[in-house]
Amino acid sequence: MVDNVGEVQIIDEVQQVSSEEGVSGSNKRKIELRSFVWKHFSKLPGGLRAKCHYCRRSYAAHSNSGTSGLSTHLDRCKVRKKMKAENDAKQQTLVFKKGKGKDDGTAKVTHIGFNREACRMALVKMIIKDELPFRFVEAEGFLEFMETCCPKFEVPSRRTITRDILELYQNEKGLLKSILSANKQRVCITTDTWTSIQMSNFMVVTAHFIDEEWVLHKRILTFTPISNHKGDGIGKLIENCLIDWGIEKLFTITVDNASANTLAIAYVKKKLANWSGNSMVLNGLYMHVRCSAHIINLIVQDGLSQSIASIRNAVKYVRSSPARLQKFKTCVDREKISRGGLMVLDVPTRWNSTYLMLEKAVAFEKAFERLKEDDGHYTNWFDEDESEKRRVGPPIDKDWENAKRLVKCLSIFYHVTLKFSSSLTVTSNNFLNEMWKVYIHLKSLVDSNDFLLNQMGYKMEEKFVKYWGHFFEKVNMLLIVANVLDPRCKLDFVIWCFSSLYDIRKVDELRANIKELLLKLLENYGGESNRNRGERCRAVHDGASSSVESFDPFTQFKKMKESSNDDISGKNDVEKYLSETCESASNPQFDILTWWKLNGPRYPILSQIAKDVLAIPVSTVASESAFSTGGRILDPFRSSLTHKTVESLICTQNWLRSTLLGECTIQPSQEEAEFYELVETEFLRPMQSQEQQQVAEE
Repeated sequence: MVDNVGEVQIIDEVQQVSSEEGVSGSNKRKIELRSFVWKHFSKLPGGLRAKCHYCRRSYAAHSNSGTSGLSTHLDRCKVRKKMKAENDAKQQTLVFKKGKGKDDGTAKVTHIGFNREACRMALVKMIIKDELPFRFVEAEGFLEFMETCCPKFEVPSRRTITRDILELYQNEKGLLKSILSANKQRVCITTDTWTSIQMSNFMVVTAHFIDEEWVLHKRILTFTPISNHKGDGIGKLIENCLIDWGIEKLFTITVDNASANTLAIAYVKKKLANWSGNSMVLNGLYMHVRCSAHIINLIVQDGLSQSIASIRNAVKYVRSSPARLQKFKTCVDREKISRGGLMVLDVPTRWNSTYLMLEKAVAFEKAFERLKEDDGHYTNWFDEDESEKRRVGPPIDKDWENAKRLVKCLSIFYHVTLKFSSSLTVTSNNFLNEMWKVYIHLKSLVDSNDFLLNQMGYKMEEKFVKYWGHFFEKVNMLLIVANVLDPRCKLDFVIWCFSSLYDIRKVDELRANIKELLLKLLENYGGESNRNRGERCRAVHDGASSSVESFDPFTQFKKMKESSNDDISGKNDVEKYLSETCESASNPQFDILTWWKLNGPRYPILSQIAKDVLAIPVSTVASESAFSTGGRILDPFRSSLTHKTVESLICTQNWLRSTLLGECTIQPSQEEAEFYELVETEFLRPMQSQEQQQVAEE
């Protein structure tokens, strides 16, 4: 784009200079200014200097020196850049904009223009979402990149970025706060703890709720330091969080299994009892929900006590150097095993990584056996470690057999934990189904003739009974109600499950207890006035009518029909819902929230109950942390910031990411390892072919 700012002024000044030169000597040849810079500079009297049309400064412009100096200034002139940016902002460019989803192949044509504030805000959001240090904006590589792709954007300093992040946090918090306040939203909350590298402890409180459009939301409310880990200390932090956010209605609190958390919930219930009458449901009787993922973690850790050191050491050897890894890949190819992503060494505090490591290692058993034959260093490596002690291994047949059985045993726990820790879908309605899988699996282990599995089963069952009871009697009943509120199950699935545990009398008692709880919830949510609507409709005046019509047979018949219709329409929401046929359980595309959104008007009170019950999270952590026994740890950068800045980053990141279509995985996954290995293979293949060709020619 050719700049035309002050073009008339340029021409006038150039003509003036030319005329002055002409007056000084009519016999001199008129010099034509041909360089492009003269569209932006005008010569001063004497011809030795030229003035910039933008910043109005003068620079050397002797004819013997050329115009390179003027050209350099033109590229650097800040006033010109600012004027050019303002001009460009008015101009629109057509671009193809791709869909935001990972699998979204759609694109649309749109027009955009340069917007300085929009660019700055996009930079702030990138730093928050991608967990970048504030110094990133001052990094040499980033500045060079911005100078190349968008020179008109002036990159802000890290001080400005810090202020922008704090301001964005306040704006986003105000918006979310207004939404929660306007809807008088009842929320479920979870609590979890984090640790910084300075060993400072933080508590995070997260709200879970379903909005009026039946969309599930998960929003971090606070990320605050905690020094008192006693029940009252935790309870006060939760209370302060609710007050700060103006949340007046609380449904459940999902916490890890610790006595301090039990005391904290008791503290919160005591305080909420002094609030409005509907701050708790049923006086908080069902407020305490145990984190199911944490319980599964405790169960599995007991099962992992069996030694897998030999296989772990074998994987460690292969992963210890590129040369060893290449030798192992050769063994894999010779055994004609599909690579499909090689093993990743497990992390001791994340049992899922142990499961995934064993699952992959078992598939490469033959390759490890060949490595023992082809690589003499492999066996020798086990003879002595850095402490001059013998390493366990290499794995023998018995080790591989144990690993196969362990993988089979852990598979169910792995997939159940993934379902429990999903933050994008409803989890409470699946609790009974997933727990039933675990229960049946543990029973099969206990009854197994295999000594290894039998011992694992006994240890795991002991933990299961400790937290959920022999017959699920320690389970929060709201999680059973959540399954009943799944229109594919209703009461049928619950009764089918417990029929194998209880006798008929006990099953009937359970059915009655579930219905009673549903009716209590209906009454608490305002359904009492509608409970016997039909009966009230039939309640005409008690006094006998003296009119002749009261003895008319047809009149009496009409009253009987109206009474019969009122009996049908007079059913409360619970009776109406349970009396209707279940939805098909074979539909894989079934969405429980969509079903309630469409059918909610038919059950006005029950749908409000379903909205809160289905929002209950059965886990306190997301899937990337659910397998960890080491806790969540702040990275070094965040650990160096003030507590307020850390809270702003953590909360705002959650709020911004919540609008995305996919879940962001923080921890490295097996899929990532396979992806990078594939890229590396594709990159090296041409070079390997060239080397092989050279060897053949030699």
